[in-house]
Amino acid sequence: MDQPALQFVMETVVDAVNFDGDVTALASRAQEGDQGAVSELTRAFAALAVLTGIRLRPARLSKEDAAQEAILVLMGIVKRGTKRIAAELPGAIEARFDALEKRSDGS
Repeated sequence: MDQPALQFVMETVVDAVNFDGDVTALASRAQEGDQGAVSELTRAFAALAVLTGIRLRPARLSKEDAAQEAILVLMGIVKRGTKRIAAELPGAIEARFDALEKRSDGS
């Protein structure tokens, strides 16, 4: 990964460590469309998403692209209002990568 990408990963870790919010309350607000709650939860779980995306990425996908896809998956989970973000995230990222692989294979 290049330096800006590594810097982004480090910033997401700091955000995760510093998060002290109420996931249940924020998830409810996010489900109702509160963009501040979506943003706060996305920042809180971005490190998990990025690192999971990098670890599960298909070979043809760069680490940066895998991280970006993982963040998009995270945002979708957050907007649904789930309180089980950490539990749902790895499977959802894996499903996104599987779908991308099928699309690139022409399936």
